[in-house]
Amino acid sequence: MTGLVLVAVLLSMLHLLIEDEFQCPLGNKVNTGLGDGIILQSCSWEKTPGNFVRTGPLQLVRNGILILQLQNDRDGKLQGEYTSWDDDGNIMENGHYRDGLKEGEWQVTDKQGNHNVVTYSAGIALTP
Repeated sequence: MTGLVLVAVLLSMLHLLIEDEFQCPLGNKVNTGLGDGIILQSCSWEKTPGNFVRTGPLQLVRNGILILQLQNDRDGKLQGEYTSWDDDGNIMENGHYRDGLKEGEWQVTDKQGNHNVVTYSAGIALTP
């Protein structure tokens, strides 16, 4: 097996592991291809008849590599930890959401690789 084929097989296996580990504590699991090798994994819950919300975990996986992970509450608002990664697996942004708004310290890496900390209160940046 050539190295390129082996890498493709390993990425495919990693994708299956990530997909199998994805659990929906409430609602039904949804996997949707978004193109460019990106798959959205989330949970859809029928809050009231005909009113579906995305709740619980949400992940974006590109070519078997996790690039975004967040949580939604029962109303579909962002809630809890949020993390995004670049194509090399470096964390680009990490922080917490409260009631759909950024809250507390966020670690942010810009395109040049500079690391910054931005503090938020109710979605408003208190530090640059």
